Amino acid sequence: MTETPARLLLDPDDLGRCVRTVLPDEEPGPDVMDGQRGWCEDALAGMPFPCSPELWKQLDRLHAVNSRQWGAEDRVRRAGDAEIPAIKRKIDELNSLRHKLIEQVDRLLGTAWPVNHDVPPLTESIGSALDRLSVLTLRIVHTERLVGDDNSAVERVAILRRQRDDLVWSIAVACEDLVSGRRRTPRPERMKLYGKPGGR
Repeated sequence: MTETPARLLLDPDDLGRCVRTVLPDEEPGPDVMDGQRGWCEDALAGMPFPCSPELWKQLDRLHAVNSRQWGAEDRVRRAGDAEIPAIKRKIDELNSLRHKLIEQVDRLLGTAWPVNHDVPPLTESIGSALDRLSVLTLRIVHTERLVGDDNSAVERVAILRRQRDDLVWSIAVACEDLVSGRRRTPRPERMKLYGKPGGR
């Protein structure tokens, strides 16, 4: 496991604003590098173009935010009533940052696909699918840690790994369809505003 600093600084986006988010130190869950190096390379291995350093940077950020959000959601389940509102606010902040990063990934990938509105769209963007792959990778990491104490965890890990294989395959096929022009990405508009009144 790679050593990382106690605090991880993430830029929410690269849109010219000098905004930085400091993620919480308390109970960070797994080291943010757990499952990170290599967590999505197999899904993107079939790309007919090289992935840019900027894309990898945003994907690493996305995975790190998901790791922090996982830790916050674990904490809220153990928290006392007085602690819950602050942790829930942190979860909303992380969720908002997570969606900004998904959109940034989709913007970076979007230049690679032809635009043809006469073909059917995918059901989700590649960024959203990679986000699901990140969460599934974290679920495998956490479940593997239970194997020594929980016999059923072995079976759960096997099931999760099969699910991951299927998701990797689906992402690879979706990328092929986008590059060939058989499918297009869904329209990018997002209606949910995390943590804002009326944003449900």
